[in-house]
Amino acid sequence: MQRFGFSLVLFGLALILGVVGILLTDGMAPGRVAPGFAAVAAAAGGVLIVLGLQFLERGRTDIHGLG
Repeated sequence: MQRFGFSLVLFGLALILGVVGILLTDGMAPGRVAPGFAAVAAAAGGVLIVLGLQFLERGRTDIHGLG
């Protein structure tokens, strides 16, 4: 379960980094990337990160009794 969560976090970060890289290079030749596609891709990356972190936290035990 933790490997799957780690994979989701890693893929989400790579997706967001890719979108940022494409948008930075898009400044030199505007119009290559649609803003809607960039927004959806970044949102999907964020969702993957949150889901991955949820999978990572699922296997942890509460050692301090706080939650």
